[in-house]
Amino acid sequence: MLRFRKTKSDAVTGFLGSQTEFAGKLSFSGIVHLDGHFEGEIISRGTLVVGSDSIVHAQIHSNILKVSGEVHGDLTATEKIELFPPAKVFGHLKTPSLVIEEGVIFEGTCSMASFQQEMPELTTSSDEKEIEARSIEEISAQPWPPTFEGSDNLSTEESGEEPVAEHNR
Repeated sequence: MLRFRKTKSDAVTGFLGSQTEFAGKLSFSGIVHLDGHFEGEIISRGTLVVGSDSIVHAQIHSNILKVSGEVHGDLTATEKIELFPPAKVFGHLKTPSLVIEEGVIFEGTCSMASFQQEMPELTTSSDEKEIEARSIEEISAQPWPPTFEGSDNLSTEESGEEPVAEHNR
């Protein structure tokens, strides 16, 4: 079981359960608890907790990293990395503060310095920025389904193909 001091303000903002498999890029701020299988890249402006049932193959950049599962890859933390039994960590660690408890397997190298400037930026796509800038009324005021001018039927008469769908009122 993961053992660390938890204050009342440490509410978990995201959770990937033990039956979860995820591949890709995970970006977040706050606290995320990962118990499943993950492969890819993780960028965090908060705390990542890797549970004891986790198997992670990733490049991880986080403020605080707490590991009790199996992690393969390079781990960078701007504040600290804590490894709790039965953690197995294989890779390079970069952090100003490192705690390794008895019973942890660590194979790799460790560099201890401040790495704030190396933290990748959390990015939001232009679509997300556009949606954030629009008001709720503006988004919900759009009619659905969209109306099609000049025809009550949806068809492909011009191309000579069979109609895919028809819309009769």
